[in-house]
Amino acid sequence: MPAHSIRPAARLNEDLIPAALSGLIGGSGYWRAGTLAGFARTGDYLTGRTDQLPDQYRGWYWSRFIGRIGAVALRSCSFPVHADLREVLLAMLDVWAGTPFADPAALARMRTGTIELTDDGAYAARDERGAVLAVHGIGAQATGRHFVELRTGEADPPAPGDITAAEPVPTGGWGTPAQLHGLTALVRANGPAPWDRDAAVALADATGLSRAAASLLLAGIPDGSYVKWRLDAEARKTLRLKQSEADAGLRELNDLQVPARLDLLAGVLPDDPEQLWRPGGQAALAERIAEAWRTQQGTRPAVSEATLAVATEHESVRMAPAAVCTVFADPTSNAVLTRDADTRLRASTVIGHGWEGEDGFRFKELLASTCHAMPWIYAELPGGDPVREGLPEVAALLRERLAHPEMLLDTRGYSLRGWTVADLAPSFPGAQEYREAVTPLDHPTLDDGLTVIAEGGIDRRGARESPGIYFRPAQYGKDDRSQRLDSAVDCEGSYLSLVRWLRGPECRRLEERISSGALPPGSYETDPRASAPDTVAKAAADLGLDTDAATLYLQLLALPAPTDRNIRRWNDWTPARHKAAAARLLDASLVVSDRRPRAGRTTFLPGDWAAAKKPHHPMETWKADLLGAELSRDREKVLTTPTTGPLPELFARAWQSRPC
Repeated sequence: MPAHSIRPAARLNEDLIPAALSGLIGGSGYWRAGTLAGFARTGDYLTGRTDQLPDQYRGWYWSRFIGRIGAVALRSCSFPVHADLREVLLAMLDVWAGTPFADPAALARMRTGTIELTDDGAYAARDERGAVLAVHGIGAQATGRHFVELRTGEADPPAPGDITAAEPVPTGGWGTPAQLHGLTALVRANGPAPWDRDAAVALADATGLSRAAASLLLAGIPDGSYVKWRLDAEARKTLRLKQSEADAGLRELNDLQVPARLDLLAGVLPDDPEQLWRPGGQAALAERIAEAWRTQQGTRPAVSEATLAVATEHESVRMAPAAVCTVFADPTSNAVLTRDADTRLRASTVIGHGWEGEDGFRFKELLASTCHAMPWIYAELPGGDPVREGLPEVAALLRERLAHPEMLLDTRGYSLRGWTVADLAPSFPGAQEYREAVTPLDHPTLDDGLTVIAEGGIDRRGARESPGIYFRPAQYGKDDRSQRLDSAVDCEGSYLSLVRWLRGPECRRLEERISSGALPPGSYETDPRASAPDTVAKAAADLGLDTDAATLYLQLLALPAPTDRNIRRWNDWTPARHKAAAARLLDASLVVSDRRPRAGRTTFLPGDWAAAKKPHHPMETWKADLLGAELSRDREKVLTTPTTGPLPELFARAWQSRPC
């Protein structure tokens, strides 16, 4: 280490630290001016260079970077990073290089953990054996402080309280002073390391990540919380990513928690940073990241780019498109699908009533995401696609979990804000107090064997929040208790409706259709030539059309989103062939030509039209009635996304009830 620690340049804009470290820190709190100098002051105190105590609460959980600074170094030399943010990262590395946190000998004598201070005002202690310094708290509703310890003797150094947990910091990784100074000098002299698209593809192939996620991981950007990280046009062109693909890639990586991200990227840089600028340097970097990923996360099943593109169009707000596809491509590897969750209620300091715990939250997320995905996976992926082939098994495993007698699920129904358990008790005769909680609940509850209700809290305005209303899926649908529950809270999109759909005949028929293998590999169910050839033949004969025109007519009649791009993909048509089929329908006065917002097509059925906002599709009002999509009172807006059921049946029904 140098004789004097390094301080950041005075002109540095440290307000940009949270953006520069987005995804590598657990929030932006306390990351502000003085944070980088605080690293140096902490190091000076621990090593005895100064008796001056550093300020606490400079950079929340900054000590996670000890032994893991390689993640910051990787990002600092990545080309998508904005220049102003890169300067912050380089300044942080300069400061870090002058601290004991970059010294391998010091790291071998360092540990971090949790301490209960004897006196909140005395947060450090030091003598000839070493030093212990409490640097910040450990989170809301939690007692204790996070500390850093550096030993200079054989015995433990004095501590300003009781150490309740401790572990050595990682050692032997990347980030010696020479490596840090070498990297920052290279970046300032040469700019960021050159990009290698083939390396990103190789990383995707080696891990099962999407190309978008692999590209962002290779660039050291595993998170997109801050607007600054939205890739500009030049960066997207170099990465060959559309903004929607980049967003989906970021969401794919969001499941990685901050400590896992730091561990993953801590040791992937080469011992000699100059290798990053040499031919093959990025390919070697991708190999090291792939090895680290497989060690930490395992290998995901490969999902084609075409399948991921379709998934991105139907992006769930709950799970990243690639994560949804992975569930269906390899159902048995998903722990949420294959083991029964402990969903007993427990006390919560965040919401006013109890909640079902982390297991319950994960199951709800998976249930909603998979049920919403099943219709498009069935309809819009080709026969033989591994994601499509996995649908029946996913549905069966979900039903197994729902059949567990102790499963408790949030209804996510109508809000009953202002209602109390006492108000609702008459609607649930015979109900008793809920007695299965993991931790005691300090508010009224109700349990009739199917429905569990927990009293809501009081918000900051003094109003009663909605009670928590849960149900046991294993008991749902068996007796009149289910009707009472439905009448109280059921609504479109509730978990009650998802359970009914998953257990109902429509979902079963989708599963049977896929399991039958009736759809030829590579063909789409949305192409009636493959899924309903008899209906195509009848339409062609009755209307005097050729096969192409009859196919397009049935698609316009039945499908909720027959956009030009979709039709050409499903039917394997060129634009010219598509236009020729549309022209024959126009000549037969079966369709009209027009341009309508968000339609994605220029050929429509005659009659009234209903607009729609995302995520719903605009469509002809006749078709909305056929599909069961809810319309506004004036019938000018589509309010829901319909589920179409097996498409051979839908094509036949659409043909039989077509407008004349």
